[in-house]
Amino acid sequence: MIRKTFLHLFLALLVSTATSGQNLYTDTLDIYWIDVEGGAATLIVTPNHESILMDAGWRRPDNRDAHRILAAMSDANINRIDYFITSHFHRDHVDGLPALAAEVPIGQFIDHGDSVEQHRDTGRASWDTYIELASDNRRIVAPGDKLRLSGVEFSFVAARGQIQDYALEPLGLNPYCQDSSMGENLQGENASSVGYLLSLGAFQFLNLGDLTPNIQHLLACPENKLGTIDLYQVPHHGNSSGLSEALTLALQPSVAVINNGPHKGAGEDSFELISRIENLEDVWQLHRALDTDDSHNANEHLIANHSDEDACNGHWIRAMVHPDGRSYVLMNSRNGSSRTYVSN
Repeated sequence: MIRKTFLHLFLALLVSTATSGQNLYTDTLDIYWIDVEGGAATLIVTPNHESILMDAGWRRPDNRDAHRILAAMSDANINRIDYFITSHFHRDHVDGLPALAAEVPIGQFIDHGDSVEQHRDTGRASWDTYIELASDNRRIVAPGDKLRLSGVEFSFVAARGQIQDYALEPLGLNPYCQDSSMGENLQGENASSVGYLLSLGAFQFLNLGDLTPNIQHLLACPENKLGTIDLYQVPHHGNSSGLSEALTLALQPSVAVINNGPHKGAGEDSFELISRIENLEDVWQLHRALDTDDSHNANEHLIANHSDEDACNGHWIRAMVHPDGRSYVLMNSRNGSSRTYVSN
């Protein structure tokens, strides 16, 4: 009881510091969901201040998304990106990269392999720009590959339509597969998305980019290859018909974060599916979904942005994980709301 109380006091102090506008170096693992209006930029800063950014938002004349990423980096007290991961080569995920690269050094560029949509004009343009930036610092990853980070395990679980071929936990057959199908055999860049599992002690965070339901299903059936997790970034912005039921329910996260835009993602059917997760404590959203009702949105205090895109201030959601991974806090930068969770 004394240890648990200490953890909660420690994390409460971190939240108080963050909401007061002060930046302190801490030994927490930090995750920022940055508002790039539906582009799903996610920044990770390890206890040793190694930094990983997946996706960089849109290309815009005002470099809005690069500026929002830079603001999160400043809050995290970092001035470089050690690893930039392109989940896949779509404009909302990769076209903001040149503006960011012009402002901060990037160590290594990671992707699933050459774009599979180069035949499209927009796809070709995004690909050509990326490959010019990455140059000799590019790394292609496959399921099972890892990043070498100090004190944190970072494993790639999906890339280019392939998944890891073994189960992380021996859970046996997944019962949720009985009433779930693979669905349409979707191909293209979304299906090629890079996905990773991040672990620190008892804590696990899963980010699958825009991975399509058919590939998600392969991760879940007949056996759930990823086990149970604590924190889940809902794939493909929580788009309608974007989730595999078998995987979503089998993961059993305590917290789900929907990295969506005001008119992109957080579909009603996906929100209802997420709400069925056993022992789910909270859903957090980067944006209120303006095209649906209150019953298909998270609690207003757990939504970072409530306005349409033109009036949006780009608030982020931040997770702070205790150094031993036993507990973690999520915080809304818009209003300072925070909640503490204990890892499974």
